[in-house]
This record gives sequence, C-alpha cells and structure tokens, in this order.
Amino acid sequence: SASAHKLVAVGHSHIDSAWLWPVRETVRKVARTTSNVTSLMDDHPDFVFAMSSAQQLAWIAEHHPKVFERIRAKVAEGQFVPVGGMWVESDTNMPGGEAMARQFVHGKRFFLEHFDVETREVWLPDSFGYSAALPQLVALSDSKWFLTQKISWNTVNKFPHHTFNWEGIDGTRVFTHFPPADTYNSELSGREMAHAARNFQEKGRATVSLVPFGWGDGGG
Repeated sequence: SASAHKLVAVGHSHIDSAWLWPVRETVRKVARTTSNVTSLMDDHPDFVFAMSSAQQLAWIAEHHPKVFERIRAKVAEGQFVPVGGMWVESDTNMPGGEAMARQFVHGKRFFLEHFDVETREVWLPDSFGYSAALPQLVALSDSKWFLTQKISWNTVNKFPHHTFNWEGIDGTRVFTHFPPADTYNSELSGREMAHAARNFQEKGRATVSLVPFGWGDGGG
C-alpha cells in the first residue's frame, strides 16, 4: 500500500579502527572485507556496499595496492560507495572543534583525490555521544546529511525520532537519520524488518528508512 514502510538495504561491515585487537589486525580485517565484497560485486552487479573511514582505505592502498585498485574500479561503477567524509568514525565528545574540522578536511580530501567522490553525508553509526556543535561542522564541511545509530541502544530514554532536522547550538540544521532497525549490522531477518517498520517514529510523514546489513568488526 502507499503507506507501507520501505527499507533501503545497503551492504556494510562496520569495523572499529581500534578496539579489541592491535592495529595490524584492523589492516587485515579491512583487506579481507574489501577483497570479499569486490568479488561478490563481480557475481552480483546489483550489490552495493558502503564503507566509511578514509584511514582504513589508506591502509589498503599502502599494504594491498591490488585490492585498492579493485575498490577504485568498483567505486567508478557505483557499487562500492565511500561514505562519511571523516578520516575515521570519530568520537565527538572529547575532541575540540579544530580536531573534528581536520577529520573532515583530511577525510573528504582523501575520497576526492583517490575516488573523485565528494562525500555529502556524515556516517557515524557507532558514536556514544554527539557534540552540539556537530551540525555546524557538518554544514561547514559542505556535507548535507548525518547518520548515526548508537543512540537507539539507550535503555532508559528512548529517542523520539528517526528522521528529523537536528539543530545545533548556532541554529544550523542538518538532515539526520537513525535507522529504525536499531542496528548497523543487520541480518535482514524478518524479525529485524518487522521491528524497523513498527519502530519507525515518523509514520504518517515519512515511509523510507535505511538498513545497513552485513557482518561488523570481524568484517565480511
């Protein structure tokens, strides 16, 4: 029906650049993941995969140049989509404004120089908090959209929206989306899809949400 909720599924493997393993393992994780997904793209031309963090792609360029060239080819074909615009998926609580500005300067420059892609979105699913100055920084970086997820993991105060304009401390607004599936590593299961449709807070005003699917942290 016209009011049915539509889910836009995009492949994604959220990989922390530094968490429970040494950095050398992160390099291996991103190399395995991108080798796998670019091979899947050969067999499935409709498969689209989104990857953030310029740092992770820079590691591939340094350590696995042949894999990096495969990524560049798939970016040109529109199957491999660089997202985020930041050098890494940055924390926004502790860094100052200058540090966050440099995230965008260096991240967006990398995507533009290596892929000829001007990123327009800020992809930050795994942040445990958000600076009130972020909308202003997003706008100043010439980005237009903000995506995050972790706020949905709150067990006390349920956030009342999934698609809205976030207004920062200076009045700048940025179009923001929290995927109502409540995960950035979806299995696209019936349970998750039903939860996304039930959970979506903007019923009556919007009918579309994003669902990133794939295996996170381990990659793949």
